[in-house]
Amino acid sequence: MCRCDLDGGIDVPLIVHEKPEGGYSVTSPVLPELKAEGPTHEEALANAQTALGAVLDLYEEQGRDLPGHFH
Repeated sequence: MCRCDLDGGIDVPLIVHEKPEGGYSVTSPVLPELKAEGPTHEEALANAQTALGAVLDLYEEQGRDLPGHFH
């Protein structure tokens, strides 16, 4: 398991899966909306950081609280 940090102190656990057809996918057990892919491990994690920003924006736009893990 990896972790993703975003400015502002958000620390999110990530699971990186190697895909059989090549490349990597990234998910988070605490933010099911967070999904990312990339051709390399590093690019998949970079894409996950971008996706994390989008997920946090989505929660804010919808007026949703982050899961208890973040409080």
